[in-house]
Amino acid sequence: MLKNNLQGGSILILTLLMLLFLQFVAITLVNSTNISSLVVRNFQNSMQLKKSANKVINHVLKNKDYFINYSIYLNKAGDFNIPLNSLLIPETNAKIISFKCIDTVASKGILNCDLSDKYWQLIVQVEDLNTKATMQIVQGISLSLLPQNLLDGAASGPQRVLIKTVWWYQR
Repeated sequence: MLKNNLQGGSILILTLLMLLFLQFVAITLVNSTNISSLVVRNFQNSMQLKKSANKVINHVLKNKDYFINYSIYLNKAGDFNIPLNSLLIPETNAKIISFKCIDTVASKGILNCDLSDKYWQLIVQVEDLNTKATMQIVQGISLSLLPQNLLDGAASGPQRVLIKTVWWYQR
C-alpha cells in the first residue's frame, strides 16, 4: 500500500513538471510570434520609406529643368529646394538633403553647377511620421549631352540631355 502512494506522488510531480515545461514552450512561441511580427512590420516600414524616397528621386530625374536651370531652384542658403508634398506616401516626410554636381570645385562656397558637369549626387532623407525612423538614400547621377540635330549647318531645338543613374546606396 505504501508503494502505491509513493508512485502516485511521483506521477503527480512528473505531471506538474510536464505542465511547467509546456507552459514555457507556450510562452516561447508567443514571444517568437511577437518578434516575428515586429520584424515584418519594420521591413514593411523600411520598404515604404524606400518607395517614398524613390518617388522623390524619380521626380528629380524626370525633370531636366532641375539640371538645366539648377541655380533657379537654390534657396538663399544655397540649398536645392523644391516642393515635395504631392509626391509623398501618407505618413512620411521627405526632404532633399543635397543635390549638387560633384565634379566641380566650389568657388567661394558656391557651386556653379550646369550641364557641363558630368556627375551629380542627390541625397534624399525620408522619415516615417509614426515611428520617427529615418532613412537617407544617395543617388549618383551621370549627365551626357547628346548632339543637337543639325539642319543646314545650324543647331536647332533645345539641348538634349541623357540622365543615367550611376550608383545608389542607403545610409
